Amino acid sequence: MSAPARQWTTQHSAYDTFASGGSYASEDFFPGERIGPPVRTRARALLRKCLFLSIAAGIGWAAFNNPETVKAILSSAASTVSAMMEHHTPEPTAAAPKPAALQPLASSEIAAAPGEAAAPVAASQMQAAVAPDAAPADAADEDAAPAASPLPPPKADPADPYQSRALAVGLHPDLSRVLLTRLTPADYRNAGIAIKTALAETPDNAEYIWPKQRNPELALFQVHFVAGATPDCRRYVVQVTKGGWLTTALPMEKCGVRTGKPRQG
Repeated sequence: MSAPARQWTTQHSAYDTFASGGSYASEDFFPGERIGPPVRTRARALLRKCLFLSIAAGIGWAAFNNPETVKAILSSAASTVSAMMEHHTPEPTAAAPKPAALQPLASSEIAAAPGEAAAPVAASQMQAAVAPDAAPADAADEDAAPAASPLPPPKADPADPYQSRALAVGLHPDLSRVLLTRLTPADYRNAGIAIKTALAETPDNAEYIWPKQRNPELALFQVHFVAGATPDCRRYVVQVTKGGWLTTALPMEKCGVRTGKPRQG
């Protein structure tokens, strides 16, 4: 026997032994053995196409020659599918009962507590009794203006000539020392004129400015009034402008003077 015949005989006996054996999982694969689905060939694909075309041609020929038979077959198939779908459709569950509508509670009138109706009347009577007595007190509070406390007399340091000069012309001695040292004799003289004229001639709702003609080298004095302790005391504040700087002095008070009135021309 030739070599190929012997090889086939060997493989055939080996497969027979494998088929008649016990467990397939414990056996090894043979060399050349295929693992997976069969390989598709052109002949098999062509055979499938021919079979499909033959079936389609047969269905078309039957529908053309016997349309009633085809309709009956399709109707039977549709009925079968419909019956299967109805068989697998779950039955609807029973609807839950709706809750009963809530009934309104019965209402009952509650009697008013004793003295409740009389409370507003008593309150109105009390207010009417108190209001006449309280009205004059409120009016008196509105008319009464808060009185200013008297100012303590300013004191100048005797050893400081600038404070003494400022107090002499009517300026507060605690004015900035830098400003007091920069004021010239003409400035001190103008400060005295501004304060005396404002006390004698300027009303409480106005201010007095001196000198009238401004000289950049001289200080400018503005005097205005604030509320004093008594009607015969005039309290004033002086603002000094010198070298582009504005300085406000503490209030000063002059008592025993008449109310300022403009000078008659």
